[in-house]
Amino acid sequence: MGRTAKNRDLPHLPPVERVELSSKHLVLRIAAAALLLLIGAGALAYAFGNFMSGEDGWREIEVSASNELTCGSDFVFSYNIGASGASASAEARAVTALYTQAATHAYRVFDTVQSWEGVGNLYDVNHRPNEIVEVDPVLYGAFSLLEKYGSRAIYLGPVYAVYQSLFFCQDDGAAAEFDPFVNEAMAAFVSEGAAFARDPAAVELELLGDDRVRLNVSEDYLAWAEYNEAEDFLDFFWLKNAFVADYLADTLTEGGYTYGALSSYDGYIRNLDGSGVSYSLNLFDRADSLLQAGVLNYTGPAALVTLRAYPTGGDGLSRYYQWENGDIRTPFVDLSDGLCRTALPQLTCWSKTAGCAEIALKMAPLYITDGFDPAPLEDLAGEGIWTVWCRDRVLRSNSPEGEITHLYDGYTLAK
Repeated sequence: MGRTAKNRDLPHLPPVERVELSSKHLVLRIAAAALLLLIGAGALAYAFGNFMSGEDGWREIEVSASNELTCGSDFVFSYNIGASGASASAEARAVTALYTQAATHAYRVFDTVQSWEGVGNLYDVNHRPNEIVEVDPVLYGAFSLLEKYGSRAIYLGPVYAVYQSLFFCQDDGAAAEFDPFVNEAMAAFVSEGAAFARDPAAVELELLGDDRVRLNVSEDYLAWAEYNEAEDFLDFFWLKNAFVADYLADTLTEGGYTYGALSSYDGYIRNLDGSGVSYSLNLFDRADSLLQAGVLNYTGPAALVTLRAYPTGGDGLSRYYQWENGDIRTPFVDLSDGLCRTALPQLTCWSKTAGCAEIALKMAPLYITDGFDPAPLEDLAGEGIWTVWCRDRVLRSNSPEGEITHLYDGYTLAK
């Protein structure tokens, strides 16, 4: 995110240039795309590196070095140290401490690999089916939001495990063992898993109040899971960082640290800054190649969600697999049959009232499908969630506030 404001000495982006990346030289293409997307999302580490620990100004805040596991590697947290008038060194230490604490707690809450003392987490729920489990309030809140919007995406745990294995494959030979589009056995497995996920009689998370839940799992599903060595009935998967971003943002805001913005590698942004500074998000289009189409300019506080049908490099590669012929598998799995689907190369929604998780849950039915229908976007706009999308080199936006600029050759803007 670029930042500009009158009477402020802020780092700024170099002039925006058009980038067109061919389908050849995959590694270079992905690396360049990753750089562009991260710049658009606010990862200006190269600029913030000029600010020393005792100086005011924009800085990338990182979790404190320790042996603790955190979700900090999934996020870039940019903060304008000293903007509140506080001592730069004292504020830097305080905001780093709070961010580290929150990033550590978020990791433990959504962890599916192990249990953590004092934190009722997702692992505990998965490994105690048909029992009452007291969970962390953060996790209970996430479960409640899923229930509010009727989303059953979290029940695709065994199916997501197949895709995660696919995404870690290093070549097409290995990928063929896991890709349900080419492997009939895997297609049957994800279809069966999706059928269980759709069926409340097979699996249903019961919210009992006071942060207590019970994951009700049928005998048939338990037997199927045991036979197939499926451990996780529930998994947030592509939704996880939406909830994490909201938790981190809310924690920092409650702590009084609002002169900054958080962005995750997989497209979730929480802008905390209500000072009037202008932020920008690069908008992309992908057909035969990846193109930068324009720039969305906005002011915060705001939440932005970008769902993409292509990898961007770095950690984002663990959420996609690209075949040598160019076919891409994504984390956006359809409950109807367990196959991944995307309606557009990229869809961005943003709001000044809703958080990332709420936006993502409302986007999912519109994005995880074969054909894109723009009609429901007006319903979202009526709820204060605006959309930016591109098709046939035409950028469209229904936002009354955000301005799209820097249109590139061959691209037009329509509302």
